[in-house]
Amino acid sequence: MNEKNAKATEYGIKKVGERYYPVIVDREAGGHYEINNPMTGGVLSYNNPEAAEKYIERAKGKEGRPPEGGTKSSS
Repeated sequence: MNEKNAKATEYGIKKVGERYYPVIVDREAGGHYEINNPMTGGVLSYNNPEAAEKYIERAKGKEGRPPEGGTKSSS
């Protein structure tokens, strides 16, 4: 793995019931971070996978900015 790939943020989508949660994957820790929704203070989730995928694409476009925060989850 080269230096550039090692620093890239990896995203994924976790499905729980009827909801889709965009997450930041942490392979070293063996878990992921759920992303906080700044509008509600809860965890960011969508009711369709396309919306979650669209969020991930926007987040990848903003890679240079520091994250706004998240909640660590190991599941």
